[in-house]
Amino acid sequence: MNQKFTIIIPIYNENESIFKLIKEINLELKNQNPEIIIIDDGSTDEFFKNFSNLTFSKNISVQRHKKNLGKCSAMLTGIKKAKNQLIACIDGDGQNPPSEIKKLISSWYDPKNLSTEFLLICGERIKRKDNFLKKISSKFANKFRKFLLNDHCNDTACALKVFNRKDYLSIDYFKNMHRFLPALFIKKKGKVINVPVKDRPRLSGKSKFNFHNRFWIGIIDLLKVWILINKK
Repeated sequence: MNQKFTIIIPIYNENESIFKLIKEINLELKNQNPEIIIIDDGSTDEFFKNFSNLTFSKNISVQRHKKNLGKCSAMLTGIKKAKNQLIACIDGDGQNPPSEIKKLISSWYDPKNLSTEFLLICGERIKRKDNFLKKISSKFANKFRKFLLNDHCNDTACALKVFNRKDYLSIDYFKNMHRFLPALFIKKKGKVINVPVKDRPRLSGKSKFNFHNRFWIGIIDLLKVWILINKK
């Protein structure tokens, strides 16, 4: 697998996990040598200081936001800076094993998918390593979203995704659109493929999301996207 691709990693106060993740990516994908773009979304920890004091290969770069703008904005910054058309996204907390990126890239290059425009490869976490409440709420949310939007995606909250840079940038940007990429790609007559991937506990640190800051915002965004994709 010698295809060129760029890995996008949005982070916000992930100093404790991101360096382990970078090392793991380089070990797992050393034969592919992907471009790696880390987007520091207004972190207040020691990440950038520590990054500046270490030596990394030329394929790794950092883009910085002066303040926290959110994951969606961070993704857009990284994707715009990417040198390659093929984009792979992964979270910076270490819950997504970098080895799983290879599965998604392989699916992208499956001969039956090569001519597909607006192709989106989505990771589907198997045996999630979250607490019981998070698992149940996520399962309900996935079923409700999939029913309402008919987006063909089994686990849209999984950060592992692969797509074409040009396709992504052709979609009108709005806050939190990263949660609804499958529906937005389907609206463009695209195709969504689910690939089973492993999940694991966070390497360190705490999740930035909980029921209160995700559920109600998610419901409002869901209704907005439903209206958007049903416009004539």
